[in-house]
Amino acid sequence: MSQLGPPAFFEGPEKKVELTVVDDHPSLRHLGEAFWHRVVNASGAEVVSKRSNDVFDAYLLSESSLFVYESFVTMITCGRTQLVNGVDVMLEQIPDEAIAVLIYERKNEHFPHEQASSFFDDARRLAERLDGRALRFGAEHEHAVRLFHTTRGYQPVQEDRTLEVLMHGIDERCAETFLASRRPPTGTLAHQLGLDRALEGFEVDEFVFDPAGYSLNGMRDEAYVTLHVTPERVGSYVSFETNAPEVGHDPSGLVQEVVERFRPESFDVVVFEPDDQPVSVDVPGYVLRKHVQEPVSGYHVTFQHFYRPSSRPVRAFPIPLE
Repeated sequence: MSQLGPPAFFEGPEKKVELTVVDDHPSLRHLGEAFWHRVVNASGAEVVSKRSNDVFDAYLLSESSLFVYESFVTMITCGRTQLVNGVDVMLEQIPDEAIAVLIYERKNEHFPHEQASSFFDDARRLAERLDGRALRFGAEHEHAVRLFHTTRGYQPVQEDRTLEVLMHGIDERCAETFLASRRPPTGTLAHQLGLDRALEGFEVDEFVFDPAGYSLNGMRDEAYVTLHVTPERVGSYVSFETNAPEVGHDPSGLVQEVVERFRPESFDVVVFEPDDQPVSVDVPGYVLRKHVQEPVSGYHVTFQHFYRPSSRPVRAFPIPLE
């Protein structure tokens, strides 16, 4: 029997921004820790911890993660945060002409009416400052990722690849692992899950939220990995993201390892590639329902949506209306 208790809700699907500056712009790390705290607070989140190496700073947030490099920044927030407010603070210090590319991403929410804004509201605000284009990957009113991106002729370097695995409806027994009361006394929870390949060589910073929830940042040379788990019965969700070289042109093995640990009912795979080589992921036990590819600011973006066929009866849970 599940020990997750009465149905509760937290909006796991995330908003994300990646901003890269032109080559002659001063280091974004030199903007200082206080500035990045201000960006996080403006978005409606808080910094939980920070780790650094010679290449970048990794902030673990109350709602996801922030990674700051010399020339680019990636910030991810969930819940009811307003990431676009944080972007506004970034643009106070980063002139428009210094932006080589900005990509703003928003996953479809479980309860969009609970959000302070829609993707379209956010995209309009960004378009007031930056010329750009809006796209949808996936079906309307179903699993989808929406993007706003600048149109400035940006060309990423060949090593610039990013993989996102966005999982819905994770296995209940797995979800119970992410209760604060179940936190292991020693070692990392991620390694206990068996994510050995995904975390190989990474310095791990993790946090188990009370009463439930989990976030992880990992650093290895120039690569980051981040994992966020929303285990509540209503809208359980997990996101995994990395820019590690293992992504390559065929990330199927890495995706399969992550998916096997959480056994979701469905998941999306989003891959940003610096060239137009096709990416196609295959995971045993899941059926591909949607496959979309589109150029985005010099990247070739692939979106795939998978679901697991099942004969199990649907379990209904009451949904909070307030």
